[in-house]
Amino acid sequence: MTLSKEELEKRVSVLERKALREKKARQLAENQLEKYSLDIYEANQSLKAALAGSEQKQLELEYLAQTSNNVASEIPLKDMVSNIVELTAEFCSANYGLFIISEEGQWLTEKSPKVWSSQQGWQENNELKESIVGLLPVSDTNLAESWRSAQIDTPPLDENTPVNSIFYTSFEWSGNKIGWLAFLRPDTELQQELEVILNTAKEHLVSGIRRRLTDIRILQRNVQLQDSLSSLEKARRQLIQSEKMASLGQLAAGVAHEINNPIAFIRSNLEVLQDYLNDYKLLTSQMQASFKKDNTLEVSQFTEICKKVDLEYIEEDSEDLLQSNIEGLDRVKEIVDNLKGFSHSSDETLVETSLTKCIQAALKIAGNMFKYEHKVVNNVTTECPPILGNFGQLQQVFVNLFVNAAHAMEKGGLLTIDFTKIKEGVVVHVKDSGSGMDEETVSQLFTPFFTTKPVGIGTGLGLSVSYAILEAHGAQVTVDSKLNVGTTFNIKFPQID
Repeated sequence: MTLSKEELEKRVSVLERKALREKKARQLAENQLEKYSLDIYEANQSLKAALAGSEQKQLELEYLAQTSNNVASEIPLKDMVSNIVELTAEFCSANYGLFIISEEGQWLTEKSPKVWSSQQGWQENNELKESIVGLLPVSDTNLAESWRSAQIDTPPLDENTPVNSIFYTSFEWSGNKIGWLAFLRPDTELQQELEVILNTAKEHLVSGIRRRLTDIRILQRNVQLQDSLSSLEKARRQLIQSEKMASLGQLAAGVAHEINNPIAFIRSNLEVLQDYLNDYKLLTSQMQASFKKDNTLEVSQFTEICKKVDLEYIEEDSEDLLQSNIEGLDRVKEIVDNLKGFSHSSDETLVETSLTKCIQAALKIAGNMFKYEHKVVNNVTTECPPILGNFGQLQQVFVNLFVNAAHAMEKGGLLTIDFTKIKEGVVVHVKDSGSGMDEETVSQLFTPFFTTKPVGIGTGLGLSVSYAILEAHGAQVTVDSKLNVGTTFNIKFPQID
């Protein structure tokens, strides 16, 4: 069937419109596809950027976490700073890292550690160290508030490790010293984001250094305080010993008199014994003469010779004289032993101690001061419970109290020593009938160098030293005194646990 021209033109027109519609639809689809592809590309780029940012944030967090861990650790200060240098160099992709200390604009070479290299780690390279230090404004004594960076115009330090810039910072170290951190890297600029992270790490580092240096200063101060305490303790022991010897000096005349008495009668006894020895020699010579004359010696002759020298009396009296000498020497030995025990610088050990024996020993030393116008009544018997104390130091305390009591009773009086058992321990009472004291004097009794005695008599340290000794024994001291009536020292010792 043949179509007419009009029909053909009409069909062609329909096909053209259809083709045009399909072309527009295809273009629309292509535009949609292109837009979709672009959206996918942009989303992919955003994801890549976010991933890169996330990885960078993770690196930053890891760097800050490691920095904080090093600062908070207990490793030595030198090791902590070295770790921070290494971590910072790796985080910033630096080729070299260095920490130095300067003072008054001068680099302290002896304080500077090794240089860190990305290829060789820590190394001893003085030439490299000096080259890096030469790039720093060490003469500037002003601290850097943030990190600074600068390009390097000099030729590379190492052809295999090219560097183009240096970034550094400074901070207070100790005293007038300044700490410096410096890093060399290939990049010419330090990104602002990186600088923020580095400033945070710097704050952690400075805080850690301050804490470490403070700990060191505290440790040094503790050592100094311990040395001072040891010196004070040594001085205290020397003071106690000096005061003891001063007291002994005051008692020297009386002690010498105490020793002189037995020595005097021992000498007298020896002179008598020497006369007796001469009589024995006379007896012997007469007996020898009789033997030579008669070649024998009758009993009657022997008896007559013995009567001439009074042999029977000599034998009896010689025994008495020897016994008297032994007793005198024992007395001298006792005095010397007491003086030796009193003057000996004993240790500070507190052991179970008998107050009864201690007071008796003190009375033997100070006893000469109470020989004539004074009377001493010692009621501290063996029933007095023992305490935890130092015999030599307590003996010194009681000697001081007895000597002071004797001085207070210048014209004679009564010294009474008694004790009272209590639940918490025992109280020793040392009472004299002397001149007594007013309240103001009592309040100053234990003050060093305070004394009511005339110039040249006493050191003013006896009671203050005694108070320190009793305080070390955990003892408490109270004083009851009334003018023209007398004084009582009450010493309360704690019981042995």
